[in-house]
Amino acid sequence: MTGRHAALRARFSGGRGAALTLVDQLISSASNFALGVLIARAGGTEGLGTFGIAFLIWLAVVGANRALVTEPMTVTKPIVGKQAQLPEGLLASLMLGLAASVLLAAADFVLGLAHVDIVALLALAPCIPSLLAHDYCRSTAFRLQRPERALISDIGFAVVQGVGSVTLLLLHVSSTAAFMAVWGLGASVGAAIGIVLNGIRPTPRGGVALLRDLWPRSRWFLAEFGTAFPADQGYLLLLPILLGTGQFGLYRSGAGLIGPIVVILIAGGNVGLPEAVRRLRQHGMAGLAEYAQRLTAVIVAVTVLYCGGVAIFAEQVLRLTYGEEFTGAVTITRLIAGQYVLLALSFGFGQAAKAAGRMRQLWATRAVSAAISITALVVFVHVFGLVGAGLASMMAGAAYSTGVIVAYRRIRNSHLPVPSTASDGATAEPARAELSSRYPGQG
Repeated sequence: MTGRHAALRARFSGGRGAALTLVDQLISSASNFALGVLIARAGGTEGLGTFGIAFLIWLAVVGANRALVTEPMTVTKPIVGKQAQLPEGLLASLMLGLAASVLLAAADFVLGLAHVDIVALLALAPCIPSLLAHDYCRSTAFRLQRPERALISDIGFAVVQGVGSVTLLLLHVSSTAAFMAVWGLGASVGAAIGIVLNGIRPTPRGGVALLRDLWPRSRWFLAEFGTAFPADQGYLLLLPILLGTGQFGLYRSGAGLIGPIVVILIAGGNVGLPEAVRRLRQHGMAGLAEYAQRLTAVIVAVTVLYCGGVAIFAEQVLRLTYGEEFTGAVTITRLIAGQYVLLALSFGFGQAAKAAGRMRQLWATRAVSAAISITALVVFVHVFGLVGAGLASMMAGAAYSTGVIVAYRRIRNSHLPVPSTASDGATAEPARAELSSRYPGQG
């Protein structure tokens, strides 16, 4: 096969993988969006607000697991052989899921003091291990460059969750806890499918050892997430306390309409991080910088197109999707749309920073943006109510992107050394050794 034919074949394979990844994320996001709509129809703003709290907690847990397990494994581990440690990674995710379940069960009683439905949140606790196992299997499929496996797993998840949720609605069940249980059941089925398709043989040993092995790098992924999440999403957990669960339900309805753009962001991350790692290994910082700019341009274009449409037709779409009760969320929907446009401005640069292993820079800048987000929410909500939450979201988006771009520019100006070239589909041990030796404490 000539070099040209090989390049064409690689380009076709990459395009097919990106398309499958996008379809997979559409199914995943659509199932979560549909669950929120059905809960809103069954339980009104209070039900959707409770689900919104549960979903934020889930985002915190899955983000921590990705920081501790899946993302550092993507950057540092090969994709074939025993050193890939796929079973150990699954075990590590399940262990973290069990720990998170115990912590959530304990924290629910504290949330109950803020008049939150703790029964629904307690129903989330036993679902977390299955949800994490499913997410790990999806990440493994992308890591193995087999996105069709993630797609099949998500279809199984969506079918089980969809049938169960619609059945509850038809039976006039209004309990948010019941819908949460169906969510967990779908995750269990999706995880089982992913384990089989990826050929993962569950093991009772090696989970703790893997976490220790990944810690020199994963601690910076975790530190970055620990500041990025409060700046981007976590600060919203203050809203039910400041405004009540019903008002938070209105906020969640607006965020739900913008939610499909998250499909693009997640798909961009699933494709972008492995590709950014490959560009850095093969072409150095110049290749990584070029890819970061191209990825950002694509994400911004799609985000502006979608969020602009939602902002224009917000009232009609809210009424059609959630019902008349939710038309009070028009302004907040438009402000959240603006937030995601601001977030998109730094997308590719964030992936580039992760690929370069320079998590310390991201952590420092995002710590500042987290403080800005939380302060803005408290002040603006006190003055403007629910609209203030939208204004705080806009400020959070601007602070988040500014921090990422500043960190990226510092990384690029530091002249990151060109690591050893690795072939596609394999991790270069010399490349990791070089990066680890030159940047101690980060890998």
